[in-house]
Amino acid sequence: MSKMSWQPLVLTAATLAIAVTAQAAGVNGTLDGDAREWHVVTHSEGSTANFSEIAPGMFSITIQAHREPRYALEGTLSIDFMVMNGQPMDASVMYLPESSMMPHYGTEGETANIQFETLEIEGDTARLKGNVETTLLYLASISEGHDPDDTLDVAVEFDVEAIRAD
Repeated sequence: MSKMSWQPLVLTAATLAIAVTAQAAGVNGTLDGDAREWHVVTHSEGSTANFSEIAPGMFSITIQAHREPRYALEGTLSIDFMVMNGQPMDASVMYLPESSMMPHYGTEGETANIQFETLEIEGDTARLKGNVETTLLYLASISEGHDPDDTLDVAVEFDVEAIRAD
């Protein structure tokens, strides 16, 4: 490989390393009693904390937070909920202990207890500050269903800025 042919690869890698950053605020709390910290990752195309407007006054919001200040599935905590007329509803939480979507821990049709100190959606950004507490059930595969005997308790506080994704 000539010197000229690998330079664009180095520049692309350097650009990506600069473009993906973690926000100062994030998600902190406990997972099964152990203190944890997660990071929302922003990148040139958006953020892992994002929202979309489904209808006027109705939003779908995801706070996807990572163990490291970079994108990786293993150790990810995802909080998803709807907002209708300024009120949060239908919150669910998922924790990915491995580097794949299965197996994972999640709420099984139950609504997680989510509360907000700040829930402001304005233009292309949303300020979300609050907490969520729930018990997550293990899911080895879709065909097996959730295991009520294998659980993780999660209690976290979050302070993030979400970016409009639509």
